[in-house]
Amino acid sequence: MSWYPVSLNLKGRNCLIVGGGKVAERKLRSLLKAEANVTLIAPEINTGLKEMLKAGSYHYLQSAYQKHDVNGFFLVIAATDSIKTNSTIGRNAEAEAILFNSATSSKFSNFYPSATSQCGDIQLAVSSNGQNPYLAKKIRKYLDQKFANSLKEKVLELGRLRNQMVKETVGLSEKEKKVFMNANLLEKVEELLNKIDKNTWKL
Repeated sequence: MSWYPVSLNLKGRNCLIVGGGKVAERKLRSLLKAEANVTLIAPEINTGLKEMLKAGSYHYLQSAYQKHDVNGFFLVIAATDSIKTNSTIGRNAEAEAILFNSATSSKFSNFYPSATSQCGDIQLAVSSNGQNPYLAKKIRKYLDQKFANSLKEKVLELGRLRNQMVKETVGLSEKEKKVFMNANLLEKVEELLNKIDKNTWKL
């Protein structure tokens, strides 16, 4: 089956994580980075989660999962160490048409988070559709080396330059815009790609 790749805007959206261990902590950090409003449900939480809770990073409900806990959330992640519990959460989320991912079973998941490599505003996502997260992680590291930190400012510079050029093409036809962009931006993009190609790739 072919999955549809998509990037979600989670800023300000209510998201739920069920679980209190290392996987839940990793998922929480990713959602917070996306500026989501996160609630976490678990009877107990690990040290890392406790530290983030003290900082007021998320809302914590100290409880075992209950059937209707998924109600009202845009996205739900099951990160407990119980396949049975995660599957139950998945069925509940599916019944409410909620985006759901399980850390232990792909049976009820309707999305998979990608392994991402970030360079300025350029984000490259790698997904194995839940079949081989380890391989996706390795490819992500591969891309991280390709897009070295030294290139990030160049990416941002090109973004600023393109935005300025868009303003300068107001009123032009689509063909004229394309010609203008190619004449003024293409060379700089090719320069960046040449720098990327000179980087060494290592797994």
